[in-house]
Amino acid sequence: MDRSFEVLNRILEGEHMAIEQYQACIDTLSDGPIRNHLTAILTDHKNHATRIAYYIQTNGGHVQEGAGLIDILNLKNRVGNFGKEKPDEMLERLYSGENKGLVQAVQFAEQNLTSAEKEVLEPIFADEHDHLKQLQKLKEGLYYH
Repeated sequence: MDRSFEVLNRILEGEHMAIEQYQACIDTLSDGPIRNHLTAILTDHKNHATRIAYYIQTNGGHVQEGAGLIDILNLKNRVGNFGKEKPDEMLERLYSGENKGLVQAVQFAEQNLTSAEKEVLEPIFADEHDHLKQLQKLKEGLYYH
């Protein structure tokens, strides 16, 4: 079970990184549809983090809050550029991060978790697939306006 908690904490760390990344983008945008969509995705990531942390705690594990130090330092460097990016570049970066994070989380889950633990993550992964679709639609909308 310790390995499971380690994997779940890694997935939780990814959620925290997503929260930081989306928040940084939202902070650079003025009110409008892109900001509203990103805020909805941010809210999903916050809910995912809460659900994963709750599962870990209620099953005897210890939650490691936040993204890891190295990841935070790397993220701070990347996030610093968001204010200088055009919205289409920002959306591309968010899409790429969301996609890489999801692929990695699914692989960790498949390789290391029990079917009951994977079942907890299934709705989270489904939401994140939806995030990719939403980001893609936003990107396409920008290219055609």
